[in-house]
Amino acid sequence: MQLKVELVQELLLSVDYGQMWPLNDIMASWDGERPDWDTLITPELKKRLREWALFFDEFGNDETGLFGSEERRRWFDLEAVGLFNELRRQVGHLYDVKIDLWF
Repeated sequence: MQLKVELVQELLLSVDYGQMWPLNDIMASWDGERPDWDTLITPELKKRLREWALFFDEFGNDETGLFGSEERRRWFDLEAVGLFNELRRQVGHLYDVKIDLWF
């Protein structure tokens, strides 16, 4: 008897400088076809993902670990958790959703 194991693609939520989309499907190493986010997630979630990445790129300060204020830092962290939870809700049946808050 042979077992067939299907590997689920890992979807990583993370930001980096100059990166305007916070999911790893923009990387060349993505296996298979890239997701069609317009059909997989709500427009609201897509907008929030872009805004979160843009916020990091604009305000993230690698010397202080802040975004100009503790309030902005708190928003960034809370939004990350909210985005992670919403991604799991909307596409968790398709992808192994993970988060990397290295900053």
